[in-house]
Amino acid sequence: MSSRDPAEQLFSSALLVEDDRNLSIAISAALKKLGIPTMIASTLTKAREEMERQLPELLLLDRQLPDGEGLTLCAELRRKGFQGMILVLSAAGEMPDRVKGLETGADDYLPKPFAWEEFHARLAALARRHIPDPVQENDVVGARNGTWKIDEKRLRIRGPKGWVELTPLEFKLAQHLIRAEGSIVSREELLKDVWGFSLLPKTRTVDLFLSRLRKLFESDPENPVHFLTVRGAGYRFER
Repeated sequence: MSSRDPAEQLFSSALLVEDDRNLSIAISAALKKLGIPTMIASTLTKAREEMERQLPELLLLDRQLPDGEGLTLCAELRRKGFQGMILVLSAAGEMPDRVKGLETGADDYLPKPFAWEEFHARLAALARRHIPDPVQENDVVGARNGTWKIDEKRLRIRGPKGWVELTPLEFKLAQHLIRAEGSIVSREELLKDVWGFSLLPKTRTVDLFLSRLRKLFESDPENPVHFLTVRGAGYRFER
C-alpha cells in the first residue's frame, strides 16, 4: 500500500457490515464526509461476496448479524491473511466482549451507542497504525545475525523459515519483542503498547498471539528457542 497523509484520506476503501438500516445510513454518511468510499453489507454472506470483489482497507463489523456472529468473519479473514484494519461496532460492550473481539483479530472495538467524535478519532488512530513508516525492505534487526529482518511496508518478518506475512497485531507484537531482543518484556507492557489497553484485563491474549508466532517462526513450536515465555516475568526474544 502506498503511503499517504492520513489528514487527506484515512482509508482508500471501507466495508460496513451492519444490519440496522438507519445506523448503516448514518455511518456510511459519516464515512462519506471523511472521503472514504464505502461498500455496505447487511449480512455475513453479503460481506463475503463484497470482499471477493474487492478487499477494503477498513472493515467495520457488527457482531449480531442475521446470519451469524460477526467475529466469525473477523477470525476467518485473519486466518486467510487479511491485513486491513478491523473495527468492531457492537452493542455488546462489556470488557469480556471487547477482549474477545481483540483476541479474534480485531484492531479496535467500539461499543454502541458511540459519539461521532470518538468514532472519527478511532478511525484516525487506526489509519495511523495502518500506514507504516517508510523503511527499506532490508532493515536488519541487530547486527550479529542477518537472518531476522523486518519489512514494515508489507507487514512481514524474515526468520529462519524465510519471509512470513503477518496480521497487523501479530506484526506489532513480533516487532516489539524483536526490537527488545534479549530483554524481558512484561505482559502489562505488551497489553498497553501493542493492544492499547489502559485498564489491564485478565486475558490470555498475549499467550494466544505468542503461540501463533511460534507456529509461524519456530522449527518446534512446542520447544521454542526464539519467542520465549519467562515464567512470572514476561516474554523475551532470542536469536
